[in-house]
Amino acid sequence: MPVPSKGASVPDMRVHFIHIRSSKTDAVPLLLVPSFPLTNLSLGKDFLSELAEGDGEGKAFHVVVPSIPGLGFSDAFSSAALEEQALVYTAGLFDALMGRLGYESYLVSGTGSGTDSVAGIDYHLPRLIGERFKERCLGVHLLGPIAEAPRLGEGIWEWVKWRVAGFFHGSWWGYDEADWKTLGEERRVRRLAQKKGEQAPLLPRRETKGYGAVGMVGLREPNTFAYALCDSPVGLLSLVCSALRSKSPKHQLTKTEIIDVTQLAWLPGPEAGARFWAAAVKEVEQLERKSVPSRVAVTVFGADVLDSDGYTCPAWASRKHEVVFAQRVAGRAGLLAWERSNVLISGIRGLANAIEAVDHRLKTRPLEEVVVFGEEAIPEEAGDDDEGHGMQLDVESPDTVVALKLT
Repeated sequence: MPVPSKGASVPDMRVHFIHIRSSKTDAVPLLLVPSFPLTNLSLGKDFLSELAEGDGEGKAFHVVVPSIPGLGFSDAFSSAALEEQALVYTAGLFDALMGRLGYESYLVSGTGSGTDSVAGIDYHLPRLIGERFKERCLGVHLLGPIAEAPRLGEGIWEWVKWRVAGFFHGSWWGYDEADWKTLGEERRVRRLAQKKGEQAPLLPRRETKGYGAVGMVGLREPNTFAYALCDSPVGLLSLVCSALRSKSPKHQLTKTEIIDVTQLAWLPGPEAGARFWAAAVKEVEQLERKSVPSRVAVTVFGADVLDSDGYTCPAWASRKHEVVFAQRVAGRAGLLAWERSNVLISGIRGLANAIEAVDHRLKTRPLEEVVVFGEEAIPEEAGDDDEGHGMQLDVESPDTVVALKLT
């Protein structure tokens, strides 16, 4: 499949992905993007099964969850030219995967909050798929989109709508009474903190480039940083525990689950993930200037102010996207796929319903071939004992690796 490039040749890429096909005839193809730097194997089976099976009248999905290149069992980008466009090439890689699986149209959802993500990867990667591959990707669910209040110098009409709706506390142009209530409470908490001489905990969110000193050191020398972690599994475990506490201070992950997350980072080596992170920091500065409107559903957090890092009005995302569905959720995003998968599922189904109402392409056709290594696919009728091919993988198997040739 064609992928945007700067003239560099793109080698074959092996992508590890989970593919769970729903038994429902009206199921919608869904591409789930793992929260960086987690892998697809970090997502719980119960969560994925619920998406595939549906819930009563709730929409069911054919779920595809690939691992980002260099993480888990997906190949890493091998050339400096690719790393300069890590997010762009990954978006193209994932779209090519959905095409190989026979999905003529599909939806995309991130699984982590963009404002909590290093370099905003959890925001930029899903939205890039929606912007660059509109012929197949019909909509994207964004969690914690990176957006700020409209400014006069960045678009007068959006600024006017923001000011007029705010003055009247009106439910117009995507704004809601819940937005004004939350923003008012946020200002009150900030003023109280300033009166007490405390540092205000609710400051406007900015795109983060790393975890404090770890980001400053690691992003300048990602290889040195990664090899040090590889030589010290205990150091890597310490970093994982610190990141988990940062995302969700009261998380309920068991010791076994934490070890599993750490092992999935240590086994393939953390150097590719560190280079991806460092490349993304540079790349997002250019991507912010080239945003293309696309259909999105947004889920924002902090609707109760308490235990939040700042509130983003869903309407603020309208400056870059066509918002077709929005939900406001209390508290922080945290480890959403583990702790509040119902919020994620609700946003995905809201997107699907909104897209189906305006776009009849959101359908699937039966998968007729098994995805295997190499250029040729083996018909599904082939017996299990057939030989003469490198590796045959059952299409119903949740763990699958496919080689994609991108030129």
